[in-house]
Amino acid sequence: MDITRAKLRQAAELMQKHGLDCWIIEFARETGNHSDPLAYLVGAEITWPSAFLLNHDGRSAAIVGSGDKGQIEGLGLWDEVRGYVASPRDELVNVLRAWNPSRIGVTWSDSDAMSDGITYGMYKMLESMLDRTPYKERLVSAGELAGEVRSRKLPDEIETIHSAISFTEQVFQRIATQLKPGLTEIELQKAVQGWIREAGHGFAWEDRINPIIDFGPKSEPLGHSIPGDTKLEPGHLVHVDLGITVDGFSSDLQRTWYVLRNGESEAPDEVKKAFAATLTAIDAGMAVLKPGKAGHEVDAESRRTIMEAGFPEPQFAFGHHVGRVAHDGAGVLGPRWERYGKTPEIPIQADNVFAVEMDLDVPGYGIIGLEEEAVVEETGARFLSSPQRELWLLKSR
Repeated sequence: MDITRAKLRQAAELMQKHGLDCWIIEFARETGNHSDPLAYLVGAEITWPSAFLLNHDGRSAAIVGSGDKGQIEGLGLWDEVRGYVASPRDELVNVLRAWNPSRIGVTWSDSDAMSDGITYGMYKMLESMLDRTPYKERLVSAGELAGEVRSRKLPDEIETIHSAISFTEQVFQRIATQLKPGLTEIELQKAVQGWIREAGHGFAWEDRINPIIDFGPKSEPLGHSIPGDTKLEPGHLVHVDLGITVDGFSSDLQRTWYVLRNGESEAPDEVKKAFAATLTAIDAGMAVLKPGKAGHEVDAESRRTIMEAGFPEPQFAFGHHVGRVAHDGAGVLGPRWERYGKTPEIPIQADNVFAVEMDLDVPGYGIIGLEEEAVVEETGARFLSSPQRELWLLKSR
């Protein structure tokens, strides 16, 4: 809970910057049945409609069903915990009356999924409970605040992310020992999942496609493919995309190998060209990944190098935040495409942690994918992962 307390303090300190006097961090119900991206600031799941509020001066209040009151008090996170039986309306209004905020932030966003906490139904309930009070008209979006709190990592968060990265890199080393002709994608996936579970760790996204494993050429577009019965053969590229959760924080890394054919001592020229282009794209983006830059500016530098090298324009963003989940919201290092909403415009800040990536299809051989993790510091970005700087070669026997 120490990180949660620190994040609540961080949030209170940022509220003035975002023009908010009070933040209704979570207004939700039955969070055990559907997750709320702001639950990490609450500390527990709740059943009845509940409100968790933070004032700009650091005071906090939780309004929960009587059955949840004991567990929320036991967390020691909230200055006051108010229980109710029939409705949270009176307690909610009493807290707002005591604090008298002019602008009340509610966690919703039309661009950032990880800052879009309140459901439409709960927002309508909130409006109903504040009907005939001055507070209903004071509700505004707290999406930008929620995004900044999530994306500006504290030192303990960065340290734990690094632990997840380190374990993931150990798994990649172990994967290399298993890569022999005849092995299938699904066999490798099952083995990797067994290692992760044996270590007591979790998966940064659904295990059905974690890790993503691609042996050899693919007929479908680049993407989140399901490992199948394809057997590894000489002349195949091996692409693995793996994310592991350690102590509540995640990694997201990609690595690539090439299986040498008989008589080969190095990869074919077209494979080497694609790997070099991928590496150049990573380096170009990293060179401009600095505080104050917008995400689309970083993406543009990486994207430009790929197209100048003669490859098709990438159909995905160069990077994304990593933290409690692999795709941690709050901004994207991507182009100004409608699907990304306003997130490519969000300025990069110190203490952001990003996954930066590039993937290329090499016809006849398979997929080359590199993905690293980096922390943004005052003067630029620094790798948290140990970057793959050369194509790893495997002997076929």
